[in-house]
Amino acid sequence: MRLLCSVLLPSLLAAAGIPDLATQVAPEIGADALLRLIEKGRVKGIDEQKKTIERAAELARLAREPVLRRPIPGLNLAKPPEVALDRLSLETRAIFALTQLDPAEGAKLFRSVSRPTPRPVTCADDSYDDLTPYAALLRVFGSTEDKLAFIQSVSSHAELAPAVWLADEEVTRGALSGVLARLTGQERLFTGLLPETLAKFRGLPVGDALKDYVKRNLTTEACKESGQEGWQRNTRHAAATEFALEVPPPSLGAGLESRSWLDDDRQSQVLFHELLFARDKNTPQWQDKFAAYLQRIREGKASFDRQAEMFAAAYVASPRGVIRETVLNEYVNVLAQASLQRENPAAWHKQAIALPAAVVSLPEGEHESVLRAYEHSTNPALSLIALQQRQGL
Repeated sequence: MRLLCSVLLPSLLAAAGIPDLATQVAPEIGADALLRLIEKGRVKGIDEQKKTIERAAELARLAREPVLRRPIPGLNLAKPPEVALDRLSLETRAIFALTQLDPAEGAKLFRSVSRPTPRPVTCADDSYDDLTPYAALLRVFGSTEDKLAFIQSVSSHAELAPAVWLADEEVTRGALSGVLARLTGQERLFTGLLPETLAKFRGLPVGDALKDYVKRNLTTEACKESGQEGWQRNTRHAAATEFALEVPPPSLGAGLESRSWLDDDRQSQVLFHELLFARDKNTPQWQDKFAAYLQRIREGKASFDRQAEMFAAAYVASPRGVIRETVLNEYVNVLAQASLQRENPAAWHKQAIALPAAVVSLPEGEHESVLRAYEHSTNPALSLIALQQRQGL
């Protein structure tokens, strides 16, 4: 019976449609899949469109991450996921999609979304909560009182730019000075967003509040990188110069820990480049090196992100044939079995869609091979990605 199930399951998943698969995966992945159907015009009939959007909104509320985490500028980190699978981003998409069909229903759905509270940023953090989608909703659906309430409750430097966006009346513009007068701390975020903050506030009627905001935050304890030569120190110096401030060197706090053992594993990086650019990949010597590289991936202590990236790179570097098929199967197995699929669906999804995107332009059916492997993985989320790829979603 177990053998029969293992044979039937891939074919059943391949036969399932996107709405069916959307109920079998992490809720944020399912919500995104349903919203893509709507946004690409693949759902016919207003009633069916509304049902699909409402189902997507229900799934969005179950997303693990409340808002999108964006890298703090200046830390040389990777870009955020191309697909935002946080609760706020998904709910925002659902609301705007529903508004196009029924403005009153869209406004009603907006009222069910509570204002997110951004999490504090310390010198151990490399990202921050982005509340821009909520501000976008307020611009469309919020009253003057709603916008004023948002501005008055700002508690993070990351909310300053959205607050300016909402200050479209005299009463809301006047509240900006009060925000600048009290906001302090979280130096890494302050410095990372300082150029954007200054650009947004220049020319606004906030008096000396902006200058006082800069001075106050330049004199708080700074994260380690702000006291070293580089982007952060230059940014702080430019702001002090602009306002003619005499600011003493900051007292320094902690810095980021190493992100991964692999960041310092030069041997793996050198070995990979030797494998990738080798002229002849059919020699026993190359195959032995490649086997050693795969073993380093399997036995290493890298995070899932790094392990998946290395398997995907190994696939691209390998010659066509049995070796590449073996790597693909092992890579798909890593994706299918990863606990991250449940613990952090957004991070898992970013890795799962990376390989199909990387091979889509390669010749000789490489993209098709990856899609088939995804479809036969017995993993609903991988089957869903393959089906989306085939349908141009």
